[in-house]
Amino acid sequence: MRRMTGMALAMCLSYLFQPARLQADSFLTEDKTATIARLKKNLFYLASPYCEGRAPKTAGSERAGEYIADRFALAGLKPGGVQNGYFQPFRIQGANQDGPGLLNFASNNKKIAALEGTDFTVYGLSGSGKAKGGIVFCGYGIETKDGEGEKAFVYDDFAGVPVEGKIVVVLRESPAKRSDGTPFAEGGKVRTLGSITEKVARATARKAAAVLVVSSKDLAGENDPLVPFDFTSFSPAGRASKIPVLHLRRALLDQLLVASGKPAIAELENKISESGKPASIELPGCEAEVSCGVKRGANEVPLRNVVGVLEGKGPLADETIVIGAHYDHVGYGGFSSLAQVKMPTLHPGADDNASGTTALLELAYRFGAMKDREGRRLVFIAFSGEELGLYGSVAYCANPLFLLEKTAAMVNLDMVGRLRPDKTSGKDRLLVQGVGTATGFDDLIEKMNKGRDFNFVKQQSGFGPSDHNSFCAKKKPVLFFWTDVHEDYHRPSDLPERINYEGMAKIIGFAQSVVGELAKASEKPSFVEVARAAGQGRPMGNRPRLGIRPGYNEGEQGVIVEGVSPGEAAEKAGIKQGDRIVEMAGKPVQNIEGYMQLMGTVKPGTTIEITLMRKDQKVAVKVLIPTPMPSP
Repeated sequence: MRRMTGMALAMCLSYLFQPARLQADSFLTEDKTATIARLKKNLFYLASPYCEGRAPKTAGSERAGEYIADRFALAGLKPGGVQNGYFQPFRIQGANQDGPGLLNFASNNKKIAALEGTDFTVYGLSGSGKAKGGIVFCGYGIETKDGEGEKAFVYDDFAGVPVEGKIVVVLRESPAKRSDGTPFAEGGKVRTLGSITEKVARATARKAAAVLVVSSKDLAGENDPLVPFDFTSFSPAGRASKIPVLHLRRALLDQLLVASGKPAIAELENKISESGKPASIELPGCEAEVSCGVKRGANEVPLRNVVGVLEGKGPLADETIVIGAHYDHVGYGGFSSLAQVKMPTLHPGADDNASGTTALLELAYRFGAMKDREGRRLVFIAFSGEELGLYGSVAYCANPLFLLEKTAAMVNLDMVGRLRPDKTSGKDRLLVQGVGTATGFDDLIEKMNKGRDFNFVKQQSGFGPSDHNSFCAKKKPVLFFWTDVHEDYHRPSDLPERINYEGMAKIIGFAQSVVGELAKASEKPSFVEVARAAGQGRPMGNRPRLGIRPGYNEGEQGVIVEGVSPGEAAEKAGIKQGDRIVEMAGKPVQNIEGYMQLMGTVKPGTTIEITLMRKDQKVAVKVLIPTPMPSP
């Protein structure tokens, strides 16, 4: 775990010893300095190592949930969860280890008992079962063919060694890149070749009894850390293994190799890299016994939303406005990391979505400070499980704590911490989705924008990869405020020091005005069905991608390239920041929705032509679309 910065630690400690009651009057004044200090305290806490990236199944996620509930209580919100508490529990798909794992070796009648947590761990994508058999080292567990005919490059780590019924040992990653044209290079095909999921699938197809994974020397470094179970425990069911998969330290493998009269692991790695050919061997006289239990299912992992309520007053009191933000993030990486980290690395999630959660708390403080407020009930919900599939909002909509038919609208805040000026107008650029989901929403946000001067980027549809989607699917009007993706999205660099706190305060003031108007408007917003735009919103999942940061572009055809990720497909093809993509694979790109839709149809591993406008010049480039990384 990354060590806390002094500022982050101070922020955490300051809230551990907060007074029992907030000074309500302070929220009714425009004290900019006090507001930003509050925002920093909340956000630094939620994005600190103490909250562990707020991933499901971590103690940090539990701490974050308790913290939010405490802030709701201090703000004067009543418990809105089950059993008169602030939590709404639910369960999602995933895996848990069912009992201790076991790994024993016998080498020429000498027995070696491996210790779980010291010598090995069970992979979260492992299957349950027991296995016993001889040991076969199968290099990097790769099989590939590149090219045709006599000049084709053929590589197969499983060829020439017995695999059926054996305990197969494979290295993580792929061999080092060679200058003679072997396909072990960055990007493209190697992402699939080097994935643990694919290595295990290849071994399973050859009827291996179990797989032991060992870190390559580059990944191992000096300490050779083991991969914890939960790093891959949310592997989709279709990618989970049917046989036991364990992570083994290199030192123990070296013992077995030496006892069998074989070269050390480092020597075998060098041999593969230098020759470009497999160095797979059977370990004579060596046997392994493997056992592990894994429970995997649709309801295996418990999570909880945090719900607080401010009751309404007057003739509208029985109706509800939901204000939401998800508080979970991706923890130490794993499948959701766009940095493609191979070992657990803290992803603080400052913008995604400690910023939205902090905004939610600030709105709770402000509305909680209003005495005798007339209008609709306000329900504040911090959702969990959003990063894994909007689970928290789906769970709420399936089992609403306040009747959906009485829910007038939902306002969602997700990634509101990076407000920045529009490149054309210089005005603060705020993205708003769901503008078309109710009659009058467009007029409402324009009215509330007076004196704030946001440059809105509007989308009519209320569907997209954040929690408003779940409410829109239930035909509830929604508004979603966010400030767009950036180079730190789903990466360890999404730090609280990079947040625009003044911009957050401006967005919160705007959201307060919008929610206040929705809460007191005499007419309930009338839902309008708007067609879903394919691929709408933030990048999600393991879909093919160019490695660009697309921008929302109004007034001109195409998609602006606001950033290019180093080493990825776009940079390799010569795409540059500021380019405007106007055509892909012979089809015009009108806007970001069209771009995402076309990307969804591109076959990984193929090369497509992309037409760009670079200033006033039309430029055509050919881009190899990489295969998404199935697993760390």
